[in-house]
Amino acid sequence: MRQLTVVGKDRRDLVADITELLAGNGIDIRNINSHLAGQDAYITLTLSEYHRGFRLLMDAGYNTVSDDSVLLRVIDKPGTLAKLSRKISEHGINTRAITMLHHDDCYTIVAISTDSNDKVRELFKESLVS
Repeated sequence: MRQLTVVGKDRRDLVADITELLAGNGIDIRNINSHLAGQDAYITLTLSEYHRGFRLLMDAGYNTVSDDSVLLRVIDKPGTLAKLSRKISEHGINTRAITMLHHDDCYTIVAISTDSNDKVRELFKESLVS
């Protein structure tokens, strides 16, 4: 089954809000995993209706990423994305999509979809979120 990940600023009621939204729309949560990195929360879900759940979360304003993407937590400073993109390119990997999802004081969460996500995970294992 496909998974999706919600990325956002940690807050006391984040998991409750997400689970209530899904339940209120008849979507069953088959698996959930939540963890924190600094002030960021990462909630990975397996749902009974992946596409409908994905759309519902996006429409509700949650930064939601499909399992087709690699999530990286990188230092937020000029040139970081350039270095990341260059390293991917130099390893013969084609980037399909890149999205900056979330910023905190020092870090940015980047979702990258490539033609070789496993290689990207290995290249950036020190920054890997999922």
